[in-house]
Amino acid sequence: MTKFNDFEPIVLRKKAVEILRRRPKKLEKTITEADALKLYHELSVHQIELELQNEELLQAQEKANALAKEKYIELFDFAPSGFLTLSREAKIIDLNLCASRMLGLERAYLRFRRFNLFVSNDTRPVFNLFLEKVFNSKRKETCEVELIVNSYLTLDVLLDGIVAENGDGCLVTMVDISELKRKTAELQRLNSDKDKLFSIVSHDLKGPLSAFIGTTELIAERLHQMKYDDILEFTFLLKNSAGSLFRLLENLLEWSSMQRGLIKFDPKPILLLQRISERNEIAIQAAAVKNIALTFDIAEDLTVFADDYMLDSIMRNLLSNAVKFTPKGGCITVSAKSISYNSVKISIKDTGIGMDQKIIDNLFDFTSNSKRKGTEGELSTGLGLIICKDFIEKHGHKLQVESEEGKGSDFHFTLAQSCTDLTVPDFKKQIIF
Repeated sequence: MTKFNDFEPIVLRKKAVEILRRRPKKLEKTITEADALKLYHELSVHQIELELQNEELLQAQEKANALAKEKYIELFDFAPSGFLTLSREAKIIDLNLCASRMLGLERAYLRFRRFNLFVSNDTRPVFNLFLEKVFNSKRKETCEVELIVNSYLTLDVLLDGIVAENGDGCLVTMVDISELKRKTAELQRLNSDKDKLFSIVSHDLKGPLSAFIGTTELIAERLHQMKYDDILEFTFLLKNSAGSLFRLLENLLEWSSMQRGLIKFDPKPILLLQRISERNEIAIQAAAVKNIALTFDIAEDLTVFADDYMLDSIMRNLLSNAVKFTPKGGCITVSAKSISYNSVKISIKDTGIGMDQKIIDNLFDFTSNSKRKGTEGELSTGLGLIICKDFIEKHGHKLQVESEEGKGSDFHFTLAQSCTDLTVPDFKKQIIF
C-alpha cells in the first residue's frame, strides 16, 4: 500500500535516479537548443504536477486526521461512562460530557476544580488513597466512592484510574453504580425476608402438624376404648389442625405465586354478597364454632369490578383474621357501601382484642416480632395481611386499618364499581424473586 511519505520530493528524486540508472543507455546524439528547451518545459510541467499531487495528498491526510479527531471527540464526549483527567492534587484537567452531567455542573465550570470536593466526607479518605496509589504504583487502581451532587443528591460511583503516559495526570473512568447498589441491597433484603418467612412458616407448620400427628396416634391407640363424645372431640381437633395447615399452605402458595408474577390480574364485574357468602364457608363455620355473630351489611345487587381470585383471597384472609382475634360471643360485621361515583368501600369490623400502635405499624412486616396467637391459640404469620395489601394495591387502592386495643379492629378498602375508574399499577414494576 502506498504511503503519503512515498510522494515526498526527495524520495521521488531518489527513485527517479535509481530507475534511470537501471535503464539501458541510448546512443548519444547532438541535442539542439530547441530540444533542450522542450525537455526543460516537460520537466517543469512534470515537477508542477508532482507538487500538486503532493499537496492533494497532504490535504487528504489532514482531512483524515481531522475526521479521526472528530470521531474521537464524539466518542469521548458521548460515551456512557464518565472520563476525567486528574492532577496529583485531584484537580480536574479535562472531562467528558457524561462526567459533567454526573457531577451536575457545566464542563467549563468544572475544569480545574478539585474533584475530591464532590466526594462525601465518609468516602473522601478512600478516594485520596486511591489517587495516591495510582500515581505511586503506576498500576490500574479501583475504588467506590459516594459523590454529593447539587449539594444534596448522592451518587455511588466506581472509579478506575491509571497514570497517563506523560506521568502528569491520572486517567479516570467513572461509572454510576447507584442503581446496581440499590438493587443489590433490595435483593439482599428480599432474600433475608424470604429466609425469615420460611423460618416462620416452618415453625408454624410444626405446631398443627404435631397436634395432628399426636391426635391420630391417640385415636389409633385408644379407639377401641373411646366413646362417641371422645371421638367427636378428637375429630374436631383434627379438623382444626387440618384447617390451620390448609390456610397456612394456601397463603404460602399464593404469596410465592404473587412474588414470581404467576398470578394474572383479570378484573370483571362481581356480585359482591353472593361471592363472599359462597367462597368463605370455612370462616363462617369458624365464627359459628366460636359463637361469634357474623353480619353482612351488603346490598344483594351491589357489584364491584375486581379480580375474582384476588377478591376471594382478600376476603378469606380478612374474615379469618377477624374470627381468629375475636373472642367467643363477639361480633363481626362485613359491610359494603357506595361512597362516591363508581367507588365501593368494603369493611370488615370486629369486636376483638384490637391492636396498639406498635402492632399496627408492623402489621405488614412479617419479619417483625409482633405476631400474636388468636383468642383460641390460633397461629398467625401475618402473611395473609401482606397478600391482602398487595392484591388490593393491584386494584389501585390501599388497605387501611383502624384499631384500638381491647375494642376491636376495622380493616377497610375501596374497589371500583365498574371498569371506567380502575387504575392498576404496572405488573412489570413489581420486584420478584
